[in-house]
Amino acid sequence: MRVEYKVPGGKLVAAETTVESGLIKKVKISGDFFMYPEAAIIDLEEAITGTRVEDLELTIINFFDSHPTQLIGVGPGDFVHVIRLSLASAP
Repeated sequence: MRVEYKVPGGKLVAAETTVESGLIKKVKISGDFFMYPEAAIIDLEEAITGTRVEDLELTIINFFDSHPTQLIGVGPGDFVHVIRLSLASAP
């Protein structure tokens, strides 16, 4: 299910996830935030895919620690939050 989250004082972040047996099988992140380099969003989605749900936050933190990425209007915690919202709303 697609979920949107408006970052207080920031931008809109949306996530759509698919989970199977406790693993994130698919994640699509979008919104009106800025991320440089732009291709980093694809790398982030790939890093999250296959992650255990309980390891989501650590995976995102590790991604941003190891990838030189500039975020404008959002932070790593906002990705964690919107993906958790999406996971919670999944049927």
